Amino acid sequence: MSSSKLIAHSQLFKALKLKCQQHQTQRFLAAIAEPKVDQVRSKMKAWQIHSYGGLDELQLSEARLPSISSDRILIKVSTSSVNPLDVAMTNGYGAILLNKIRQTEAGSCEPIVEFPLTLGRDFSGTIIAKGDKVGSEFQIGDEVFGVTQPHESGCHAEFVTAHKCLVHKLPENIKPIEAGSTLYTGLTAWSALKVTGDLAIIPPKNKVVLVIGGAGGVGSAAIQLLKAWDAQVVATCAADAVPLVQSLKADVVIDYSSNASELISVLQSVGKYDIILDAAGIPESEIPNYLPLLKEWSLAKFITLKSPLLRNIDENGVINGMILNGFSLLANNLPNLFKGSTVRWGFFMPLNQGVKEIAHLLETEKMKSIIHKEFGFQELKEAYQTVKDGHLRGKVVVKMEDEK
Repeated sequence: MSSSKLIAHSQLFKALKLKCQQHQTQRFLAAIAEPKVDQVRSKMKAWQIHSYGGLDELQLSEARLPSISSDRILIKVSTSSVNPLDVAMTNGYGAILLNKIRQTEAGSCEPIVEFPLTLGRDFSGTIIAKGDKVGSEFQIGDEVFGVTQPHESGCHAEFVTAHKCLVHKLPENIKPIEAGSTLYTGLTAWSALKVTGDLAIIPPKNKVVLVIGGAGGVGSAAIQLLKAWDAQVVATCAADAVPLVQSLKADVVIDYSSNASELISVLQSVGKYDIILDAAGIPESEIPNYLPLLKEWSLAKFITLKSPLLRNIDENGVINGMILNGFSLLANNLPNLFKGSTVRWGFFMPLNQGVKEIAHLLETEKMKSIIHKEFGFQELKEAYQTVKDGHLRGKVVVKMEDEK
């Protein structure tokens, strides 16, 4: 072999060796940049209940760090919020149906023991680890916000896992405390209007919508969504919340407290409605009072977020509860059966399309989180009590200590 060929082979060998060393270095850097769950921690602090019985059952415990499956993301929580559902679940609300969902997901024939149970639905935080089916749109260290489903372990803890479809990168112009209190109520309002209210298929522009309880978490989100969709919004609230609801650009704001005895007449004077969204949870017995306000023969809907579905199942079991639910829904619809309008039940739905739209509206400043009060992580019981007391003006937010 000639000397020139030996030199060429030697240079090629050196180049291959260098490339191999670079590849090993890249693999090493990737490994330390994307730590596995067990490299982060094995324990965390979490507010949990060990039995049903109200707010007294809430305890700050040492819990196991949640494991992640291939399509889930592990997040270090910076902020979260308390929703009325969290308070209700401390008393066992929805336990039977939620446990059936857990049992189905686990593929088990045996009942699932849900305790210790961590509550909390929406959050913001930093990605610590991710499953192997989570795409490149999420990277370790990204600031994100998201939501967990009611049957899943919640975010009133130092760490939480969430499905990749229910997590979104934090817009640069939005603070974590704002985004971390948005998605549960936002998705509840979005689902009630877009899915239950058919606004996903019927253009919402110029539809006239009445929002009962416009100052709460769901009500304030609903108003902002509707205005972003160019609908006309009439909202009711208490006197002290009128300026807040007006700031959300509702077209008409009605103080229900000063006109309680004449509220229906006042609402009737504004006109009839394509959709009435009950975001305040009025008693079922009062629903018939609002049905004459719906437009006739125009597919108008009364949508309540306080359906008896979970309560009936809790009290009567799955089969008998579902039968009662059918009768209840039929009874609510009988008064308007021959007027072409319906009574429907709205729910939170874990839909990626809703997450993306809400994130876009936050980023374009067409939607914002309304914060009633902030609490530290150690003050979570007080936050729950505040939500239980009611009369909220937006969301109750919980911040981790390092966010103070």
